[in-house]
Amino acid sequence: MLVRASIGTLALLGFYSTRLDERPFTAYLLQYSRDGCLAGCIFCPQSRSNLQVDKELLSRIPWPVVELEEIVEKLRESRVFSRVCVESVLKKKFIDEMLEIANYIVSSGIDVPLSIAVTPVHRKYLVELEKTGVDRLGIGLDAATPSVFVAVRKPYTWRTYMEFIESALDVFGEHRVEVHLIRGLGETEREFVETMAMLMEMGVDIALFALTPVKGTLVEKYRQPSIESYRRIQLIRYLLSRGMKLEDIVFFAGDKACLKKHVVEEVLSNFDEYAGAFLTSGCPGCNRPFYNERTRGPFYNMPSHRFMRKHYELLYKEVEKALMECSQSG
Repeated sequence: MLVRASIGTLALLGFYSTRLDERPFTAYLLQYSRDGCLAGCIFCPQSRSNLQVDKELLSRIPWPVVELEEIVEKLRESRVFSRVCVESVLKKKFIDEMLEIANYIVSSGIDVPLSIAVTPVHRKYLVELEKTGVDRLGIGLDAATPSVFVAVRKPYTWRTYMEFIESALDVFGEHRVEVHLIRGLGETEREFVETMAMLMEMGVDIALFALTPVKGTLVEKYRQPSIESYRRIQLIRYLLSRGMKLEDIVFFAGDKACLKKHVVEEVLSNFDEYAGAFLTSGCPGCNRPFYNERTRGPFYNMPSHRFMRKHYELLYKEVEKALMECSQSG
């Protein structure tokens, strides 16, 4: 069976000779479709809305075609990854194929957790995936508001996704469902934070992405979000994930989500304790090197502790600026 795999995954497994500035900790696979995905998401190179874009791309990363059997054999031999993630595309019988892929990977003897990312499907398929041994489920909601959801041409409806998230939580349990959100699709910072907090209150974890305007897509002229806005959102997600309440740490200044004075002082004076907020968020072991950024930056998601230490001074300055942009007295 044909699948796609990220170029970093293939390089680490020896399929390609490519210099890696940062190695992926997760093996990333993608269902194969010659014509891409039937969904119309305007930001995605796989989308039917972007027919002229090379279907080897997902975000800014090449995903060459490979035989599933070959890559699974390499994964079994190499033991260089801490997780395998398989992402779906909308095509005829995609969920049946995904179940087949999951079964094959789990039964192959690769002793690492498996994540599957899917669009809304019937609950019975979630039950089958969980019984197969899928560790975590990813859901690409992507849009942070119902109006942005429509504007970027997501498949199905906002309500369908909300119901699907609830169903996924019922089957997989809290903190085993990762909802993907993309900053920069047209929402305000306040809208993004409020939706993120609402979803986390439901029991999901959030994987943050920055919009990547790929050449040839309908968003190629969009601007990426400011690094300051993204740093605030990362920190808020991190604090919420540790049980803090939005109203205790955030105030809104117009459309900006600002951290309260006591939070700003705590973070800047004990930065090492909070630096983990700026690592890539998602399933354990997911680091997506340079998925949203060029190798020269800006670095939205830090792919490793080593990389973060290398750019520590820059990161601190970004966070300091982000927090001081809308600081509060009292």
